[in-house]
Amino acid sequence: MRNRIESFTGSRHFRLHGVADSVVAAVAVPGTGSLANAAIIDLGGTTLVVDTFATLEAAQDLKAAAEHLTGNPVTYVMNTHWHSDHTSGNQVFVPGAKLIATSGTYEMMNTFARDRVAQYQNNREKMLESIGEAELQCGQETDPKLQRELAWENATDREFVNMLPQLVHTVPSVTFDQQMTIHGSNRSAQLITYGGGHTLSDAIVYLPEDKVVVIGDLVLSNHHPVLANANPHEWLSILEQIESLDVETIIPGHGEVCSLRQLQDVKGYISRIITMVTEAVQNQRSIEELTIPEEYRAWYFTTYFKTNLSKVYDLITASEG
Repeated sequence: MRNRIESFTGSRHFRLHGVADSVVAAVAVPGTGSLANAAIIDLGGTTLVVDTFATLEAAQDLKAAAEHLTGNPVTYVMNTHWHSDHTSGNQVFVPGAKLIATSGTYEMMNTFARDRVAQYQNNREKMLESIGEAELQCGQETDPKLQRELAWENATDREFVNMLPQLVHTVPSVTFDQQMTIHGSNRSAQLITYGGGHTLSDAIVYLPEDKVVVIGDLVLSNHHPVLANANPHEWLSILEQIESLDVETIIPGHGEVCSLRQLQDVKGYISRIITMVTEAVQNQRSIEELTIPEEYRAWYFTTYFKTNLSKVYDLITASEG
């Protein structure tokens, strides 16, 4: 597999990272049409791809990489959750591959996400105008790290919007509720959901022989987790259940391939956000006064810190009301 990784002609959207024998992470290059990570798993005569990036071009490169690495067409694609940076490339893989997700993810993709894509396609010109305005604002940003992140975000947004006329919203055709297993001649992949934490329904791919988990956005490596659609307490519970598996290597939804240490970092971050907001509410302080703790200031997705505070604030005040 290493020789095949080295002989792959490459993609501007991702870098291939050999994780284990026949397990490869496609790590997103910031500011391109990938945005999120994906994975390619050769089960032996059966190829499983996990997540499909934010744009069709990135997904086409991912399909080409999978075929190059395994010498076989892609058999299955699993979406870890419904967000577009993990699902927009689905159409590239059908009809050759079966698309798989949890029942909850399917429902979200077939209703809310479908309607949202239609709205995007109907408002494409306005979205391009907004991106142009954001690019001007980015040029005025004085914080170099934040300016770089905003530039990456704007570049990816532009690629996504430019792709919209060609996008056919493609939903999974196979669903599961708790767990399903895909068997190849060399290894098996366990597709598992413990419910919803990052979204209403999140799934992982666990490769017990390799002690690898492809975890979607339940773990982001050195990135602020995104709580906009989250249930933070359920998220913590899910991470504890994943910790009980025999895992050494994690392919995260964003950031570099990592280990259980980054899973524990995400647990610490979510708990810290809950504590910060709870104390602010109890002391009648505005969450606008809260700043990023030192240990998270080097993390990417900086702008999500404020939206994460707002999400937890809304959950806490709603429960008290």
